[in-house]
Amino acid sequence: MRVAPVLGVAAWMLLLPAALHSQAAESDKAYIQRAMSGAPQSISADAAIVRIEKDGSVTSLREGKNGFTCGTIDDGGNSPVCADQAGWDFLVSAFTHQDKPKSDKPGIAYMMQGGRHWESKSGDIVMGPGDGATMAKEPPHWMLLAPFDHETSGLPTHPNPNGVGTYIMFAGTPYAHLMVYQNPANMKLRPS
Repeated sequence: MRVAPVLGVAAWMLLLPAALHSQAAESDKAYIQRAMSGAPQSISADAAIVRIEKDGSVTSLREGKNGFTCGTIDDGGNSPVCADQAGWDFLVSAFTHQDKPKSDKPGIAYMMQGGRHWESKSGDIVMGPGDGATMAKEPPHWMLLAPFDHETSGLPTHPNPNGVGTYIMFAGTPYAHLMVYQNPANMKLRPS
């Protein structure tokens, strides 16, 4: 009479690796869908899909055909983002805590679902949660990832509270870049 439970456990043990593999594949599929939601389909459909792991390594989930890469960034909400090569290098450098971007080439990135950032008590945007900073939600936007000098450009360094406009995020740091609060879903992008 103990044969049935033993066979049940044995069958379960044999099926466990397949179940775990299936679960991982579903997890990758869900991640790919979320990552692709960072940019319009005209960009994300042929973009590479990667995951930035907690240890800073990058895992490729899908090869790309158009020079863009999509993934999520650990901004407090695992927000989806798609960027060209220079933009992706910039983002990976920032979210793996490098002193400065890997490249000084300008890049572009789309965050069609919006994102999150840290704001200090004085309203400055900072790189992390220290000194009483709070998390703020960003509307859908796109970014020019290149050094922008707030002193010479005259551009603001704080987002408009109405969620529209342009400003320099992380002004005065190697990660200063232009944030454009315009939903990429509403942009008329050229076909690739």
